[in-house]
Amino acid sequence: MEKDKKIKVLVVGDEWVHTEDLVTVTKRMLQGYDYEIDSFDVIMDKPMSRDRSENIGDDSITEYCGKPQDLIDRIADVNLLVVHTAPVTKQVIEAGKNLIAIGCCRSDAVSVNIKAATDKGIYFFNAPGRSVEPVSDLTMAFTLMLGRNILRADRYVKSGKWDEDINRKTPIWDEFTTFRGLTFKNKKFGLVGFGKIGKRVAEKAAALGMKVVVYDPFVEAALIQKYSKAEKLEEIFTQCDFVSIHVPPLAVNKGLISKKLFEMMKPTAYFINIARGEIIDEEALIDVLQKKKIAGAALDVYYTEPLPKTSPLTQLDNVIITPHLAGQRTDLSTGSAELLEEMMGPFFQTGKKDHCFNIDQLNK
Repeated sequence: MEKDKKIKVLVVGDEWVHTEDLVTVTKRMLQGYDYEIDSFDVIMDKPMSRDRSENIGDDSITEYCGKPQDLIDRIADVNLLVVHTAPVTKQVIEAGKNLIAIGCCRSDAVSVNIKAATDKGIYFFNAPGRSVEPVSDLTMAFTLMLGRNILRADRYVKSGKWDEDINRKTPIWDEFTTFRGLTFKNKKFGLVGFGKIGKRVAEKAAALGMKVVVYDPFVEAALIQKYSKAEKLEEIFTQCDFVSIHVPPLAVNKGLISKKLFEMMKPTAYFINIARGEIIDEEALIDVLQKKKIAGAALDVYYTEPLPKTSPLTQLDNVIITPHLAGQRTDLSTGSAELLEEMMGPFFQTGKKDHCFNIDQLNK
């Protein structure tokens, strides 16, 4: 980048990653440049929704907040665009005739049409790995909570039933004994997907003494050599005591986990999904849970978000449900902005493109 030319910047934050934090790291990245920053916030009305009724003119954008027109109205002279969940559609990129680079502080930047940016020769930077620790932590928390029946036992105590059952003249132990949990050592933990998060989950599951089995046809066998490799997805569902999903939210993965696979699971097995709701057949999962064909499930993501009050999932005692919070961390805003700075800063300060997401395609 030439430091003698003024850079016009547009920064778009939201309630999760604040505009002021993005502006702060942008100023550090552009130290030594002459720059001008415009900024605004988008409203996170339905974050992570895949069922929007409006047509934003770009089917590649699957998760976003705000309206493309708000960016189009401001982007004509912009050289650098920095966003979080704002929708950077093909139309936005076409309107940004002077764009040089786009930075998005998400790991899976599904709110940006990266292909359209690449076709125009625009450098794209993201924030890979920002959710690795919190998501892998919640995966293991779910594993422990399911295997030890923690939530049901918690409700039992809070309802006063423990006191009532045990302080009878003849104690009643029937419900109490149903809280007996399994031991995790040597149990098979099945991973579908072996990216950054999948690798970290594997390490944590192995630390509990579990036998990790991995299915990921896109990863070389040498990278999975510490664990067992499943050649077919069906092996994970028929053999494992826990099945956890960690594949990216790509169109090709929609409906990947089918009714057929759920029906292959052992009656003592547990299912965990912290990836995306549309990856699984949610109705099929509900069916096997209702019929007690599997021991239980823990879900942080759903086909429709927020989860409707009428969803059968809210009535089941063998499922843990949380409101898409896996990637949430106390330093989400500053941490995300600083990770993007780590990836993108060298591009402006030294010209290095090592962390540019689409550099291989641009070089071609």
